[in-house]
Amino acid sequence: MKIYALVGPSGTGKSHLASFVAKQKEIECIIDDGLLIKGNHILAGRSAKRERTKMAATRRAIFHDPDHAHQVREALRRESPQKLLLLAISEKMVSAISSVLKLPQPVEIINI
Repeated sequence: MKIYALVGPSGTGKSHLASFVAKQKEIECIIDDGLLIKGNHILAGRSAKRERTKMAATRRAIFHDPDHAHQVREALRRESPQKLLLLAISEKMVSAISSVLKLPQPVEIINI
């Protein structure tokens, strides 16, 4: 699986830009704020946006909870995408998500 990352500060439009990047690079699935998404469908995960605190949202987005991480890893295994786009606020966050989900490091990082 080839991993791509879209990196930029909160509020810069990563989620909006993700579908364009995915289409351009023929990426099947996206990981955004704790969710595994394919097309317009959520395949697995829970949204960090539903958390009450910023700390809880950060933990959710980096798959700190082992059950949450397992659910997304299993969905990735079942779906077996050739390409995956990770959205993150930093390259450190990309590395953290890749590590927890047992993904290879990105072949390309797109900064916005």
